[in-house]
Amino acid sequence: MEMALRHLLIRSPGGWATVRPMNKLLPLLACAALLPSCAPTFNALSRADRTPVPAPSAPLAAGQTWDVEGGSLAVGSRMTFRLTEIFETAPGVYSNLDAAGLLAAQRGRAPEGTTLFPAVSLNRLGQRLDFYWSENGTDYDCRLENATPNATRLTGRLLLSGSEFGGCTAQLR
Repeated sequence: MEMALRHLLIRSPGGWATVRPMNKLLPLLACAALLPSCAPTFNALSRADRTPVPAPSAPLAAGQTWDVEGGSLAVGSRMTFRLTEIFETAPGVYSNLDAAGLLAAQRGRAPEGTTLFPAVSLNRLGQRLDFYWSENGTDYDCRLENATPNATRLTGRLLLSGSEFGGCTAQLR
């Protein structure tokens, strides 16, 4: 009788087979069912020692405010850029405006019936950051080469209506 309690015999097509009772199988099933719940913990532990990867649009991010100023001894201009959203207007090109808005800002003229908004453009391929704005009929482009993802203050060249005019600085607040 003691042997019958330890093992259950069942008849199978090939003869008698021994089956272990459920009290030995249940712990294994419970372990298998609970093991996936450990995955988030192991994933978090494996990520803890990694350096965070910057967003592809870095140093630009939604919610930022950049103060840009530039000029020469004769003329100067200052503009504040508040980035509410960042769009990928073309592969590797990021802006606070959609593709049409960015193109209008780069050309210095808006389509009829629309407003020309200040624009920011980051070209990841050339690591170039441009701030575009118009003031009193003059189109400004603060061009910053070698923009790094963690940049907070950059200096570059100021272009007025396409011609180099002086220097400019962009500062992240």
